[in-house]
Amino acid sequence: MLKKVQIYKALDIEIKKQKGPIPVKEAYKGHHSLKEELSQPGMTLVGEVAGGNPLRGQVRDSYRASTHAKSLVENGARAISVATDRFLYFGDDKHLSEVRNTVKVPVIRRDFIFEEYQIEESKILGADAVFLLAALLEPERLVTLLKLARSKGLDVVVEVASEADLDRAVKAGADIVCVVGRNLDTWEPSWSLALDLLAKIPSKQCLRMIEAGIDSLEQLTQLEEMGIHGVVIGDALLDEFYPGKRLQQIRAGLESAKKPVRPKGKVAKVEELNEVEEAPFEAQTPKPASKKGKTAKASAPEAEPVEAAKPAKKASKKAVEPAPEPAPKPAKKAKAEPDAAPAKPAPKKAKAEPKAAKKVEEVVETPAKPAKKAAAPKAKAEPAPAEPKPAKKAPAKKAAEPASKSDAKKAEPKKPAPKKQAEEAAPAPKAAAKKSSKK
Repeated sequence: MLKKVQIYKALDIEIKKQKGPIPVKEAYKGHHSLKEELSQPGMTLVGEVAGGNPLRGQVRDSYRASTHAKSLVENGARAISVATDRFLYFGDDKHLSEVRNTVKVPVIRRDFIFEEYQIEESKILGADAVFLLAALLEPERLVTLLKLARSKGLDVVVEVASEADLDRAVKAGADIVCVVGRNLDTWEPSWSLALDLLAKIPSKQCLRMIEAGIDSLEQLTQLEEMGIHGVVIGDALLDEFYPGKRLQQIRAGLESAKKPVRPKGKVAKVEELNEVEEAPFEAQTPKPASKKGKTAKASAPEAEPVEAAKPAKKASKKAVEPAPEPAPKPAKKAKAEPDAAPAKPAPKKAKAEPKAAKKVEEVVETPAKPAKKAAAPKAKAEPAPAEPKPAKKAPAKKAAEPASKSDAKKAEPKKPAPKKQAEEAAPAPKAAAKKSSKK
């Protein structure tokens, strides 16, 4: 992780050198000594303002650093650590100047500093102290930056995470040492590691601080009994909109109120619907089926055994309404129509020979009557099924029509009858002619 930090910060610094530091109305000339604050009786609480950390990543998308710092100071913080690193702490340089103009306590710049440019920038932005990570710097580089920061009126907090880092800090002349009780590769906190390193810091030479994911009153009490000068609290404050509220709870020994985690999006809606729907369906099973809407149709088969005594006509009406299946059967009518087509020219001839037409109609009508009588008993003889289908009745009526037409075809060959009548009528004029000749 440290190698990646060096690469990112080197690029970031080069960009800043070209653009210059962020615009500040006036360079900060005052100084709130962190060393004096830590030397006061009691243990100093240092509240940290950041958008995230290397372990959890980005927690806050956007926040007002000045508002957070003010809430921390009002609830017991005697110093403020402001994260300006953009890669692992998700802070910004402008946050430092905003906090400086809001609070009147020592302000420490939280960043990965390894160049002189960053020391000068920290003083312009309004920092009273800076963090230097011993594991990130060579011994000579650590000494150089330590001296430069003091010359600028800045206090220096050297962070150590191992015994080798502690030896390097003591040799460099650090007067404030902060134990980072974490694994620098994973950033996981380790309380036992922090306590072991605290015991090895020379108390006469250095002021002792600790940062190890502290979030309980028991830990604070234990550190105060050990004579620790300052405690940095940052991880426990990330989830609060007003971090000062959580700091007050820690000092009072109260746990944070954990809100119930609810599923989000479509899953939550589906689960809620399942819970609401399952119980009502079980309760509604004994209710009678309604006659309106789709619910009546869906519940009809369940209500059949209860309503067995009802007449079949009502059931047939229900069955006829939704049944769209008989619609394709009109095709049979289309087939019957071409068979009856040759019978149409008969009435045209009937106009020319009205007398013959009347006889033909009488012949056609006479066989049609018994055909209807024969068709009627067939329709009546068919028993109505439990679920009668109207399709069977329709063809029964249609059967009578083709029967009359077939009789009409049989009657067509009898058309020579009008010819005989014509022949009988023909000799009448001849007889009239003979009578006239006799006269």
